[in-house]
Parts: sequence; structure tokens; C-alpha cells
Amino acid sequence: MPDSLGKILKRIRESKHLSIEEVSERSRIPRNIISTIEEDRLNEIKSGFYAKSFVKTYASFLGAVDEPGVKAYLSAGGQPAKPISDAYTRKAGAPQIGFSAVTKHRKQIAAVIMSIFALWVLFAAIVWAGKVIKKKAIPKKTEIRKSADIVKETKKEVFDLKYDSVELEVFASDNTLLQVTADKEIIFKGVLKKGSKETWKAKKEIKLEAGNSGAIKININGKPAGFSGKKGEKKEITVTKDGIKN
Repeated sequence: MPDSLGKILKRIRESKHLSIEEVSERSRIPRNIISTIEEDRLNEIKSGFYAKSFVKTYASFLGAVDEPGVKAYLSAGGQPAKPISDAYTRKAGAPQIGFSAVTKHRKQIAAVIMSIFALWVLFAAIVWAGKVIKKKAIPKKTEIRKSADIVKETKKEVFDLKYDSVELEVFASDNTLLQVTADKEIIFKGVLKKGSKETWKAKKEIKLEAGNSGAIKININGKPAGFSGKKGEKKEITVTKDGIKN
């Protein structure tokens, strides 16, 4: 019987002897999202943008981006891919292990390495450009600043030039219940353990609900944010690329 997108990814994960928990921890994809993908319940993810992003991230982690079923789904703009034939399923089999597998897939491996290097160069260029722009935009210390609003406006302009989305980093100094909603889609709900650090992204905004707000600190787009709470205090905030809304 032809395999669906979810079955393809589940088969590859199991062939690598990886549990859902291990994949979630190493790829930063929530466990419930992995289960949703493998059970072919992508329609439960309200945003097609996020559904496609999760599938692409999961497939990249498993090295399954070039699988016909996966490639068809991604190239179709997130529409469900047609199942692959039984003939391909029999041909694919279990992945080779060891040096022979590396030799067989050396072109794909080289392409991945080159892609990572290109992304690193692009990131370095963006950081460098951001520093140059920031240096030109912020007045010298010897200049008189008439109000704090001028400084805030300057920083905001530099911030917006560098980011067109919002990235939230959360650091936990103690265990805390946490719910994270990205663009009105819940992407994490559970306990963030002491010493943990998690990162989430959204196109417009992220809503954070913490049961122990005194135990967490946050960065917004790589910069520390003024978030404070008391131990055991429940607190909710909404974060955009401009900072904390409330």
C-alpha cells in the first residue's frame, strides 16, 4: 500500500532508531507536532506556513528532504503530497550505515555542508551590517539627548532593519509551567525545566504565559528584554519585533 508523507518520515525515523523524544530534543520541534506530522494530521495545524516549516525542519533533520513524497509536498506549497508507489518503498529499504553510505550520498552531504557555510556567511554579513548601521544611527556620547524617546526611536529603527519577524529566547532558572503561542498557534505547552533554554519564532507576535514568572528571563531577537516577575507568580506577555506589548 502506498505510503503517506507521515508514514515516510516515521519509517525513516524508526530506521535510524530515534524516538520522538530524542528527535524533539535535538531538533527543537515539539513532540506533539512530530506526532501530528507522522499521523498525517497536518490539517490540525491552522497555519499552512507553520505546517510546511515544521515538515521541512523535520525532513531536514532526518535527511529526508530528497524523498519523492517529501519533495512533492514541499514543492506543492504545503499541499498534501501524493503517496509514493510500493515499488519505491521496496527499493528504498533501510538506509546504509557506515563509510559506504557516506560515499553513496557524498553529493548530498557536500550540498548540505555548502548550504550551512553559505548561511553562516550570510548571517555574519547581516550581523556586520547591523553593527555598522547601529554605529551610524546612534548619536555620540558627547551629543545631548533631549529625551529618552529619541533613543528608543533610534534603536527601534535599527532593530527593524535587521529583523522582519520575532524570535523569543526563554531561560529558566527554575521549573515553570509555560505556554507559548506563535501567531495565535500554540507551539509549546508544558514544563520548562530548571537550566533549560528554548527558542521560538513567529512572523508577527508570540504570546508567553508563565506559571512561575520569577524563574525566567527572556531575549527578544537576541537582546535582553525587561521582563520581571515574582516566584510562583503567573504572568502573560505578548512579544513583537518591537518588544513587549504589555
